[in-house]
Amino acid sequence: GVAKSLIARRLKYAFKDGNSFEYLMNRFSTPDEIFGPISISQLKDHDKYERIVKNYLPDSTVVFLDEIWKAGPSIQNALLTALNEKVYRNGDKEIKVPMKALISASNELPSKGEGLEALWDRFLVRMIVEGIQSKQSFNDMISKSLSSTSDTIPESVKISKEEYEQWTKEIDKVEIPEYVFNVIHVIRSYVEEYNKRKENKDSSLYVSDRRWKKIVRLLRASAYLNDRKSVDLMDCFLIKDCLWDEVEQTKAVSQFVIEAIQKHGYKLSINTKDVRTEISELKADIKEQTSKEKDTRQKLLEPVLDSYYRVKNQSQDCLLSISDYQKLTNANSRLKLYSESRLGSYYHTNEFEIRKGNDLYHVFVDGKEFELQTKINGEKTITTYKPHQPSIDHWNSKVNSILTVIGKMSKELHQYQTTELKHLRTNLFVNPKYVAIVEAHLTESFKVLEKIELDVKSIQSGYMSLKDEVKKVKDESKG
Repeated sequence: GVAKSLIARRLKYAFKDGNSFEYLMNRFSTPDEIFGPISISQLKDHDKYERIVKNYLPDSTVVFLDEIWKAGPSIQNALLTALNEKVYRNGDKEIKVPMKALISASNELPSKGEGLEALWDRFLVRMIVEGIQSKQSFNDMISKSLSSTSDTIPESVKISKEEYEQWTKEIDKVEIPEYVFNVIHVIRSYVEEYNKRKENKDSSLYVSDRRWKKIVRLLRASAYLNDRKSVDLMDCFLIKDCLWDEVEQTKAVSQFVIEAIQKHGYKLSINTKDVRTEISELKADIKEQTSKEKDTRQKLLEPVLDSYYRVKNQSQDCLLSISDYQKLTNANSRLKLYSESRLGSYYHTNEFEIRKGNDLYHVFVDGKEFELQTKINGEKTITTYKPHQPSIDHWNSKVNSILTVIGKMSKELHQYQTTELKHLRTNLFVNPKYVAIVEAHLTESFKVLEKIELDVKSIQSGYMSLKDEVKKVKDESKG
């Protein structure tokens, strides 16, 4: 009840002199009902086994077969040839089938192990059709009178046989850019990875080379019907409806396609290296002219009760006598460590192999390096000066120059997005919501430029607010 058959039935109106054939399959369906009855006169008078195919599948432009998986093997086998080669063998003659589309619908997928895989593989585009989601569209559907079964297509826009043949030739000439090939190869690698996972052993994805070839033709057809001479990344979203075999796979397949397109989205080379160099030079110049640092901070070993250094990171901190520490060399010495009781006395522990560390603040104990407790003495003084007006004018000029360059880059990006990529928003077959995915790289470039602009303005605000002052930073924290 979601208008699957209605859509298929109306497709015949797209073609001049088009006709359709539709049939609801069941397990008792016979080839006569699909391909036409046997001609009694041909059999009787000429001893030929031929069918009367007029108004049946071999004579139709658009074919709709409902509940196709209920059909028997004899029907399905004949369909394979019609789908593959667009011919039907009628007696001792081959009939060229004028079929432009074979559409099927089913409330179930083909059962495994019944030899239906070959026919299922021939169905390129696979859609899960659900009820109407939009509230307004639902209201229109239940309230408005629609002439859904009548031909409302003007004759002037219907596709003639000559046009169709011309389109078929021209579609094959549509270019496939390298980035589209890249997307396809990335998707193929995702499919291979999916099939290698243990949890997917019984539901692997099989995409034949034949189906990949048809997928590329579908992309070309999409580009051609969108008045383009080459396939673009928006066309590639059609791939997600061509790969899955089971409903449970649709989410994974959709993710494969989205990620592949996202990683190969449209890029415009924006080189910010020179701008970043200018910003670094500007910051260095400002710092040199407006601040002076005096740093007397010093890292020192911190004695415990004037006689010991604390060895950190042990399961329990231990103490090494300063006199033993001063005797250490690069060779191991057998020395004692001390532990502190709650009463404040120091007790001997076992002896350890102890030697110098890689610097003054470390020692090796039994081959493992430990840090000694340290402290930072001294202070850091930062003196800032209010810049003179000539310096401010010079820096403002630099800032304006950088912002001008950033503005030109942003404008170039925007122009590329609105002119070169204008076609992304007018694809006949792909939802416009996917534009954001295709333009992910451009969006990231915009963000980079915005951040640089904010940083430059922050630098300007910083030097404009400077005044004469001295700040002292004292640090006596333990190391």
